[in-house]
Amino acid sequence: MGFFSFGKSRITKTTSRNSAFYNRENHIVSMDNFVDTIFREPEKGTVLRESSKRLVFGKIPIDQITEERLLEVMDKSDFTIDNGENIPGHKVYFYRDTAGYYKFLFQFHFFNGEFFFLKNKISSAAAVVSPEDKNKVINQLTTKYAVDDREDKSSFLIRITDINGNVAYTTDTVYFYISYLRGGEYMEKLKAQYSGYEPEPEEDEFGDSLDKYL
Repeated sequence: MGFFSFGKSRITKTTSRNSAFYNRENHIVSMDNFVDTIFREPEKGTVLRESSKRLVFGKIPIDQITEERLLEVMDKSDFTIDNGENIPGHKVYFYRDTAGYYKFLFQFHFFNGEFFFLKNKISSAAAVVSPEDKNKVINQLTTKYAVDDREDKSSFLIRITDINGNVAYTTDTVYFYISYLRGGEYMEKLKAQYSGYEPEPEEDEFGDSLDKYL
């Protein structure tokens, strides 16, 4: 069984965490985060691949994930964030799972009841995933979706786009992530809706304090 062969019978509930943990892990807190996510461009050095297959989570195509189907496959979430105060209609379902000494933290993001983004944080008992294991993850992805692997095995950035415009991409920071962004007509409408969005100006609290006390 590979890294991404998940089904209802596989889910092993881990010990609970408090709300601060999940709020800290939440990828989309503000409207700025939301817009950055749906318009995300590949990082420099990312290997770009196109697949004739459909990206799936478990056996659910990425663009067919619903709250009902998620519940069928994953059971009740470990934690749910209703982020409607910051982004009206935004809700996040968190799930945690383990496989051997690997730990997975999934966050499924819905907007007005429609799924649009999944982020999977992969860590190990040692917290940091080794380069060998990052290659193992990417090799499984490229094999599953029948695309060419990278020539440079020292880079762990890859982006796969399927026949419906759904995207899977890796992020390699302190932790290793695989994210899935819904594509197709739904995402085109979402992008059109927020194409003119202007970020809120950042408040310089530090600068304001300096001005007050210096």
